[in-house]
Order: sequence, then C-alpha cells, then structure tokens
Amino acid sequence: MTPSIFASLRHRNYRLFFIGQMISLVGLWMHNAAQSWLVYEMTGSKSMLGLTMVAETLPIFLFSTWGGVLADRYPKRSILYVTQSIEALLALVLAVLVFTGAVQVWHIMTLAVILGINSGFEAPARQSFTIEMVGREDLMNAIGLISSVFHGARIVGPAMAGLIIAAWGTGICFLVNGLSFGALLAALASMRMLPEVATGQGDSGFSWRHTLAGFAAVRSTPGVLPLMGLTFVMGVFGWPYVVLMPAIAKDNFGVGADGFGVLMSASGIGSVIGALGLASARRVRDGRLVLAAALLTFSVATIAFSQIHSYVAALFVLLPVGIGMTTFFSGTDALIQTSVGDDVRGRVMGVQALVWGAMMPAGSFLAGTFADIFGSATTVLAGAIVVGCSGIAALFIIPRGLKLGR
Repeated sequence: MTPSIFASLRHRNYRLFFIGQMISLVGLWMHNAAQSWLVYEMTGSKSMLGLTMVAETLPIFLFSTWGGVLADRYPKRSILYVTQSIEALLALVLAVLVFTGAVQVWHIMTLAVILGINSGFEAPARQSFTIEMVGREDLMNAIGLISSVFHGARIVGPAMAGLIIAAWGTGICFLVNGLSFGALLAALASMRMLPEVATGQGDSGFSWRHTLAGFAAVRSTPGVLPLMGLTFVMGVFGWPYVVLMPAIAKDNFGVGADGFGVLMSASGIGSVIGALGLASARRVRDGRLVLAAALLTFSVATIAFSQIHSYVAALFVLLPVGIGMTTFFSGTDALIQTSVGDDVRGRVMGVQALVWGAMMPAGSFLAGTFADIFGSATTVLAGAIVVGCSGIAALFIIPRGLKLGR
C-alpha cells in the first residue's frame, strides 16, 4: 500500500468520523446479522427475511428526497446527531424486548419501519457530509476508506454475532449495537466545523421546488442518471444474496449461526479489498470501465457461489463477490458526488437514497418470494445473470470521460 491510501485521515474531522464509524459499524453489522437470524429462527420463512428488509428500506424510498432537502438547508452534523441517537435507541429497545422474552415478529417489523424513516433523513446528510470534511480533492480516497471500514465491520460484526448468538442469544448483539453509537456521537461532538451557510435562503419549509431540484440535477448532469439506473439493477438483482444468506447457510450448507457469520465475513473481506483498492486509485480516465469490470466480476463470482455445494469453496468464491459489489457501489457514489454542484449535492444524494430505498425492498421482496418457490440458489443465480448483462450495458450507457480518483 502506498502512503496516499490514507490521505483523507490528515483531515481532523474526517479522522474523528472514521474512528467513530469504525466502532459503530461493527455494532451495526452485529445487529443486522442477529436480526436476520432471529427472524428466520422465529418464522422459518425466507419470505419473512425479505419482508423484514422491505420494512426497513421502503421508508427510505418515501423520505429520502425530503432528507436531501434537509441536508442542503441545515448543518449536516446536527442532522446526524439526531438520526444516530434515534438509531441507538431503536437498537436498545429491541435488546430489551429480546432479554424479556417479549419479542414478536411484529415488534421487529415496527422497529424496522421506524429505522427506515430515520435512515431516509440520515443517508443524504451522511453521504454529502464527506466532502465537507475532506474537500473535493480527497473525496475519492475518503469514500474508499469509509467503505473499507463499512465492509471491514462486515468481517468482524457477523463473525462476532455468530459466536455471541451461539453462546448467549441475539439480545447481546442488539445491546452492543445500541451502545456503540456512543463512539460516533462523541466523534461528531468533537469536530471543529466552519460556519455553514444554508442554501435556499429566503424560503422556509420543504417545498416541492426544493425537492425537484435534486431530480433536475440528476437528469441534467451527464452520466448521473445511468449511474443511478445501474445502482438500482445491482440492488434489486445483486444484493438479495445477502438477504438470503441465513437461509443459504442453514439449508444449503447445513451450518449454524457461527457458520453464517463466517460466510458474511468472507464477503466482507472481499469488500475491504475492493474498497482499499479504490481508495488507493490514482486518476482513472474512464470510470465506466472500472464499473463494468466490477459488475461482471460480481456476476461471475455470484453465479459460481449459487452452484457451489462446498462450504469451504463458497468462502473463497465470496471474496470476488465482495470485491465487485463494493468497487461498483463506492465508485458510483464518488462519480455522482463529484459530478454535481455543492448547492444540490444533498438533494442529489437524497435521490440516490431514494433509489436505494426502492431497490432494497423490491430486491428483498422478490428474493424472498422467488426463493420460497424456486429455492435460494436459483434465485441468486438468476439475479447474478441480470447483473452481468448490466455490466455489458454499462459500457454503452455511461458517458466516456467520467474520471475516478484524483
């Protein structure tokens, strides 16, 4: 690794955010793994795994554009204070329900809906906050590094969750997640921010004109609309392998919670490799080639994963699955953020969060429904083939000359 791979850490605010996220995201991935395992253990239904994800992600679709307006009008750090505090509280409530033996599936679904609403306001602020911490020059590096933390937590979090679930049950995972947000809140409180100037001065409230400005920027900025289209395809047809992982672990490989955690971690290792590769990248003249390669890598590896019956072989195949997915999502995020103006970045990221909010419930619902009918392996295989086709399409629909890196 070259020293430049950590270039963004020279910015004090980003360094604090990086450390806070490192701790908080481990708790988050423990929570995600434990929640999936708890739902499948309580219901035995693959479709319920999908519906739980729908409950958590559909509200993002409904509220993210308003969250983008909020991010362009108010200090993003203040928004993150509130949203991260709410997320911590929701995790602690779920922990109490599990510890007391009162938890029901409808409790999990209700908390998931509230979390989704909160995420609709959190995601645009968090994503557009990065450039304020590091500037445009180090944005690509910063996105790559924070993505490596996100996916590094996928290695540690699910593995820890698997061991904890096997020993003490899921409640401890939810408790740890709730407490881990203290690190991120402390990091936000310690930042030294320049005075922020709100956009749209002279207007109040959340008018449709403010909201539609984000859609107008997406439509008028070269390359942004096809990038969001590809993101939607990847989310609907690629991400479901994560949704179905508890069922694949239990039914296809015959492993328990600890084996499920290791499968999630294997994909996470690949994701870290992809994220660090992106963080260390110099300027790439044609970003579409990187994204097309990432989509095709993910497709081929996921097709192989869907057909493998060996648990050990599956662990190795999940490495390029993670590399392809993270390289695509992080690269797309960087290209979109550097393509749009500062005055509408929050709203554009709100539109991107809306795309996430649409693709995640759609993909989760389709994955759960089709897996109950055709089986998990066939569902994952079909989705991977669609992603491969989108990788070829990327070469034709993404404009030439979109640059990645500094």
